Amino acid sequence: MANIEKIEKFYRLWTSELDKFLYGYIYDEENKLNPTRYIFSYYLTVLEKFASGRLEEIEKINLLSGIRGVGKTTLLAQLYYAPKFIPDYKISNYSNILLGDYEKIYLDVSRLADEGITLNEFFDYYQERNGFRFVDLKKKLIILLDEVHYDEKWGLFLKNIFDATKSHKNILIIATGSSALRIKLNPDLSRRSLSEELYPLKFNEYAILKSSIYPERNLSDNLAEAILSSKDAKQLFKYCNARQMDISRYFTKLPLNAEDDYLYYGGFPFVLRLKNKKSIVLELISGVVDKFITKDLLEMREFSSETISKIKDLLYLIASSDSTDIDKLCNTLRLNYKTVRAVLDTLVQGGLLVEIKSYGQKFVRVRKPIKFLFISPSLRVSLLNGILPTEVKGKILEDYLALLFSKDFYKKAKQYFGGLEVMHDSSYGGADFILRSGNDKIIIIEVGYGKQDEGIRQIENSSRITQNYGYGIIISRETDLKLINDKIIMMPLKYWLAI
Repeated sequence: MANIEKIEKFYRLWTSELDKFLYGYIYDEENKLNPTRYIFSYYLTVLEKFASGRLEEIEKINLLSGIRGVGKTTLLAQLYYAPKFIPDYKISNYSNILLGDYEKIYLDVSRLADEGITLNEFFDYYQERNGFRFVDLKKKLIILLDEVHYDEKWGLFLKNIFDATKSHKNILIIATGSSALRIKLNPDLSRRSLSEELYPLKFNEYAILKSSIYPERNLSDNLAEAILSSKDAKQLFKYCNARQMDISRYFTKLPLNAEDDYLYYGGFPFVLRLKNKKSIVLELISGVVDKFITKDLLEMREFSSETISKIKDLLYLIASSDSTDIDKLCNTLRLNYKTVRAVLDTLVQGGLLVEIKSYGQKFVRVRKPIKFLFISPSLRVSLLNGILPTEVKGKILEDYLALLFSKDFYKKAKQYFGGLEVMHDSSYGGADFILRSGNDKIIIIEVGYGKQDEGIRQIENSSRITQNYGYGIIISRETDLKLINDKIIMMPLKYWLAI
């Protein structure tokens, strides 16, 4: 238990250095404001609702999880200085934020934990110092908690605040943490909070942050919806053909090699500051993986030191192969099946990997190969130190699709079609992805480099084992938009990068 003097000392030091600490997160090397990610607008709206007294009770506590390096701390810093980041043309939308009729505190919980101070102890002191109690708080208060998972009892702390403030709407908490937040979120807090996940950058967000180049308004949403909702390939082709000019105009504005730069190096916001320093970028992204293994992973599950020492090798084996054979991983790493399976499950739960199960009935799937993809292509590239064998190059495109399916497609399908299941055909000559929406429609997707005939065969092979087959899509980097037949369309990668 920390004494009052220790907490007081931390508080004085923390508040006196806070502006300096956050400066690097809100300004770039040229003292220009760092650009904001899409999710900033969402939380800005939450903040405006709070400032205007329109906040719903469930919105009092907001949890934001995500792997290291995706920009959670930067987001909190930008929210702390929110008025600086409101564009002139949107001032009228956020007038109550600009008025600033609220108190705010930003706290790095990892630093608090380093001092041996709990959240409960700190905020007991904070209430005493400022002459209020949460239960009867009169002035509006925003609490921004970074790395909240460093406090072992963070969930109980947030639940207690929610319960203590039921009589008013004068508190707003936004708390960030590793993907372990989702795992350790107990049912009591789940009913009292909203949760969001911050993912690595998509291509269009990378282009905005890197080059201030925006796609056509609503292009991303409309493309994703068209892919999910078209009744056949002909209808999807008609829509995509109508948007060709928009796609062409967008990519004409982009710098040379923007696509490859993104796929190889552009998954994380911190790389945007590094110009022409690709080796450093790969090293920094590799550092994200290292910290995940040594810190975040252990928060989710206990593993022996021997197992921990082999996880980076496991990830390398996944990155360097076209498919994942768990039995081979066990033999190579000299670990038993149960341990390897537990590590893989934790890597998926932690948000580093995406698990793509084999198509089939549930009782069959466990006996079929599972595909593991990275949540960002740049993770695979960094693990391979920038050297990709020919047979693996297509996998970085699959990694990108895994990001899209986990983020945009899942949310849209859940909203309009009752959900989305992402699978693959593990049989020889099978397709890379099989999407099944909540209405049981099947979309088969093959990723290639212009190999039209092979792509057609793989989609047709997979169509024979599926039910309610809608249509197939061949994604290629080297061909134009093409309607193969009523059941198959060839779409350039550019369309998918625009989503």
